[in-house]
Amino acid sequence: MLSLRTARLFLVAADAGTLTAAAERLHVSQPAASKALAQLETDLGGALFDRAGRKLILTALGEALLPRARSLIQQADDLKAEAKRWRAGEDGVLSLGAGPSVTYRLLPEAVARFYRAGRTVQLTVRAGAAGMLVDQVRRGALDLVAADMGDAVLDPDLVVHPLPEESVTALVRPDHPALKGEAYDRFPLATATPPERLSRQPLPWGRPRPGLVCDDYTVLALACSASDHILAAPRSVVDRLTAEHGLVQLTASSPDLVVRPALIYRANAPHSAARQLLFECFEAVARQA
Repeated sequence: MLSLRTARLFLVAADAGTLTAAAERLHVSQPAASKALAQLETDLGGALFDRAGRKLILTALGEALLPRARSLIQQADDLKAEAKRWRAGEDGVLSLGAGPSVTYRLLPEAVARFYRAGRTVQLTVRAGAAGMLVDQVRRGALDLVAADMGDAVLDPDLVVHPLPEESVTALVRPDHPALKGEAYDRFPLATATPPERLSRQPLPWGRPRPGLVCDDYTVLALACSASDHILAAPRSVVDRLTAEHGLVQLTASSPDLVVRPALIYRANAPHSAARQLLFECFEAVARQA
């Protein structure tokens, strides 16, 4: 019969690709896992996998049911996590994902406000590229993401709360050839914006495909201070980058290229008072920025 245990076995077997590997991950014997999977397939009325030697390949039925199994296991894990928070009398651990521009601009003051409110929750912060962070919030690995929204706004399983947009400007080292009249398009671009987005944007400087992509503006600024790369950065981080790394602005701008930060979390995520407070702290700081 279908149970959380057999649903988890189905999910792990699909991810692992072999029943032996799935059994090892679940700490059960291979014969026990094989018997449980066979019984699950009988209960569901069809094979979930085709067998090619030891390799498991999802059938059409397996492909159809796998998202439901993932959702079921995620809800069960959420239930356990919420119960643990209630037993502890607090929200326990809150995991936040912060995109490159948010890390520079909003994160410090938002976190300060969060702790001034008297929370004792342990906050873990993962900085990185926006797309990676959004994927992690989808899988339940992060509770809240503050980053460029990208295509997350189209996902009905996510709550996306937009923050004020920012235009992007260009920075170079003080003796850069572009400041002496050389054409901007001769020089590679350094950016935290994903290449696939830049390839769709009309840029008055740099090349459609960047020469350097990094989710840390400090790294990008250091690279540009020692090379002919042109750094594309949101206006909110420009003052800090110019002060700390001696970069200067180019006169070119790109009104169509913007950073669209947002607060993002799963629509079906369990309620968390700490997440809501952190959400409100980011929103308040963004309004004042």
